[in-house]
Parts: sequence; structure tokens; C-alpha cells
Amino acid sequence: MPNRREFMLGMAATGIGFSQARLPAEWKVLTDPETGRKIKQLTSAPANSYPLYYFSPSVTADSRYLVFHSERVGWVELYRLDLTSGDIVQLTDGRTRESGWAIWCEPHLRGIYNHLSALNVAKRAVYYFQDNQIRCVDLETLTDTLVHDISGRMPIGQSMFSPGGRHFAFIHADRKLFRQAFSDREALENMKLFRGTGHQQWRNSVPTTIGAIDTDTGRYFDVIQLPYHVHHVLFADNNTLLVNHIQNAAGMWIVRLDGTGQRILRPPDQHGSLVHQVVTQRGIFYEAVGTDNGKRTNWIGHYDLAHNMFEEVRIPVDGYVHTGFDPAGRFLFFENHVETHELMSLHFPFVPGRTRLRKLRTMAKYPRPQQRYHAHPFLSPDRRWLLYTEPINEISQVCAMDVQDLVNLDEYWDVRS
Repeated sequence: MPNRREFMLGMAATGIGFSQARLPAEWKVLTDPETGRKIKQLTSAPANSYPLYYFSPSVTADSRYLVFHSERVGWVELYRLDLTSGDIVQLTDGRTRESGWAIWCEPHLRGIYNHLSALNVAKRAVYYFQDNQIRCVDLETLTDTLVHDISGRMPIGQSMFSPGGRHFAFIHADRKLFRQAFSDREALENMKLFRGTGHQQWRNSVPTTIGAIDTDTGRYFDVIQLPYHVHHVLFADNNTLLVNHIQNAAGMWIVRLDGTGQRILRPPDQHGSLVHQVVTQRGIFYEAVGTDNGKRTNWIGHYDLAHNMFEEVRIPVDGYVHTGFDPAGRFLFFENHVETHELMSLHFPFVPGRTRLRKLRTMAKYPRPQQRYHAHPFLSPDRRWLLYTEPINEISQVCAMDVQDLVNLDEYWDVRS
């Protein structure tokens, strides 16, 4: 088995063509030594592999295909993994020379723009960004087509499709301005001058636009232009976008596709600020982060858009948390990354004396910078597998854990006694 460097240099030297990139199954079946749970390691190449950004689907509705990023050929590309056989097919052949997701990820990558692709579950196609283009790959025919030209602009945040598949929303900025702003930020960080309020000042120096494409007609339109940088855009429903973050702070807000109805949902409060959220059939679940006597505090919250109300419960962990994504909104689980790195479920959060955390998996710590290495846990459509990214020998691999015994327990958010 070649080491990672030998593998990538060898692939580059052989000139293996894009059309030849059909690969056999790589998966391994493991048993967690601590919990006894069955785990499938779905990828094993000696290069980073990771799903799409976790609050956007990575698995088709029939649980047949997983779409993921991988760097196995020395370029960030998209692949389709057949979850019935393990067979892998390369979907893209991007050659963008600066394609890392700035500002949170290691920036200097090449290939397609990593972390910014999105799966249209309704139409079984994936959109991705390459150079000045938005492109689409059909998961069945593997046909690759140009969707929209964004010359002069660049994608800078997570994108997503509406639940019905009609609209694709994404965040973009002036290419020249953003490149210069990011270069200045890197320089100030290297000079140890990027401190305190530097991040929010930087966000306020980078205007962004949230745009959308009608996938039926191909028409592009601006939803809203902003005088500041935002990180993620999701769909709360077919006509409403959910956006991170608010100006000058972390938080979430909504706006309709026609640009009206802008409203902040969860600004900073005594529990701290919202960081990530997932949209489920039972509302929006999220984590909020605050401090108590200098110690980090984490809260799991639920936002009811219909009644404009939210409720939160503190969880007894002080690491960096990502709220897990169960599209049905029933199973409560999350990632916690601190001195240890774990996947956990939360049971009876509102029942004193019965509240408990269940450890599902203990993993190695992620190397820094972290963004390509977060676990980003999400549930498969068949509700059997919890998918996540795990560092194995300091390389990220896509894994799936059998949790079918947990997903439908009556022990989660709605139980009060």
C-alpha cells in the first residue's frame, strides 16, 4: 500500500483519465470497541474524503447513493458511492486552482470549490462550482452541464436546494474584492494583528449577495444584497431562506425568495449566540454557544417558525458542538470536539433525573485547521445509519454507524415527564 504522498504523485504521473475513474468498493465493516456498534468505513483512499456540508443532503431519498468530496487524485472532486455495493464513480473533473472554502477551511486547495456543492434530492442531480461556473451532474446519466456563468463573482458559502428541488440558493461576492480581502486577512493573521473584533470588522468589509436559480427555467435572480459577509444559506421551506449570520454577530435570519420578509430569529442572548442549525420536519434545531465564568457553555435549541418561538436546554459539554441532522427532527444527537472527540445522543433533555448523554463513538482529534475534518453527523433517509466524517491516521474518511435502535425512541425533545 503506497503512502499518501506516493499515491497522489503516482496518480498525477500516470495521467489517469476522468472517464476511467470508476472504483471498486473501499468499505470496511468495524465494531466500535467501546459501544459495540456496527460501523461501516465507506471510504479508505489515502486522501481526505468527506460528504457535502452536513445540513444539506448527501444521500439520495432512496438511500441508494452517497455524494461526497474526495482529494484522492490530487484535486477536490465529487464522487458517487453506491450504498448497496460500495462502487464509486467520479462525477467531476474540476481544475480551479484556488478552490478552498475561505475563511474557515484550509484555503489553498485545487479542484472544484469544496464544501459548497449541493444535492438536488428531487431531481437526483448535484450542483457544484468550478472557476466562473455553476455546473450540474445528473447522478444517473452522469451528464455534466453548465447551469450559470458567474464571471466576476465567486461562491463564498454553503448552498442548498429548496425541498421541492425548484430553486438553488447560493452566496457570492465580487471575486477581486474577496480575494484581496482574504489576502489582507491572512497577512494580518501572520503578523499577529488580527485580534479581538478583527473578524467582525472583516465581515463588514466584504459585501455579499444571496442569489437563486430557477432549476426549471435556468433563470438567475438576486434575492438580497448585503453589506457584510454571511456563511451559510438553507431553505426553511420552498419559498423562505434561512441564513447565517447576522451583522456583527453569530445568529440566524430568514428572507423570502422575493427579498421580502427579512427577520432575525435568534439574536445573541443570555445563552450566547447561535452557530449552526438544521431544518427538519419538526422545526429548526440548533446549538447556541455562550460563556459562564469564562467557561464555554452549549445549548441545544428548537425554533418553531410557525409560532416564532424557541426553546433551549443546556447540554453538559464544553467542546465545539455541531447539532446532528435528523431530517425528521426526532433523534437528538451531536458532535462534541474538545480534549476528546465524540458523537453523542441526548435523552430526556427536559426530564430531571432522567436526562443523560449516550456516547456513540469516540474518535481521534481532528488536526487543525479543522473545517475539512469535522464529523458533521447526519442521518440517512432510511433512518438506519448515522453518517459522519472520521479522522483515521489523520486522513478524513466517510463512515456510517448503525443507530436503528435509537432513532425512534420516545426519549427526545417532546418528552416532558
